[in-house]
Amino acid sequence: MSPDVMQAMCTPMHQVLSPQPTSQPSSPPQLSRANSSYMSISSNGSDMSISTNGSMQRSNSSYSYGQTGALYLGSLSAIQDISLLREHRIKVLIQVLDVPWMPQLPEKEFKFLSTTSPPESSKLIDRFEETCAIIDRALKSGESVLIHCQQGISRSTAILIAYLIRYHHQSYDSALAMIKKKRACVKPNEGFEGALRSWEGLIRGHHVNGVNGVNGHYGGGGRPQRPDLGRRFTS
Repeated sequence: MSPDVMQAMCTPMHQVLSPQPTSQPSSPPQLSRANSSYMSISSNGSDMSISTNGSMQRSNSSYSYGQTGALYLGSLSAIQDISLLREHRIKVLIQVLDVPWMPQLPEKEFKFLSTTSPPESSKLIDRFEETCAIIDRALKSGESVLIHCQQGISRSTAILIAYLIRYHHQSYDSALAMIKKKRACVKPNEGFEGALRSWEGLIRGHHVNGVNGVNGHYGGGGRPQRPDLGRRFTS
């Protein structure tokens, strides 16, 4: 194992995308005290559900224009140090694992998406559609996001690559190469790679056909047909 890979594995998290100037408001609408939990997202089996404590309410005061949030990739150790999350102003945690030793963080301070790897790679594409949209909304609202799994090597990297393919028009290979420059230890397993390459083909196909987006946001084309992926994999 090379020194840079070893060092990356020992580093809790790495910034993959830095904040960018935006012409959109950089802060989300203020929530009332009763609605302080912006969203709590959980995964049950193969389904993903989103629940909110009341509706979001916009305050009367205007908010400034500024920049997007930053996007980080890391391991479980990153969320074991709450001061590290606060230092980097991380507000949204994409947690690609479900273990009993998961640290409990204050729900009033952080927003969570907790999802586990489905047993078949064909179902992983459904997770891509939901998760990428949540990441993109958070970043555009000015909130920094951390995607993490146990080691920050395979599962969380797969979600990050899916996001870069979907919203930054990258290929699987270019996205992986970019991430490796930031966190040298990343290596999606074979099952994830197969699902991601199919995801890339799905996204590119809809761009070629003039269809705008995925997860129900099309220019009249409905939900895309998922390729048949029989490969099973472990997370």
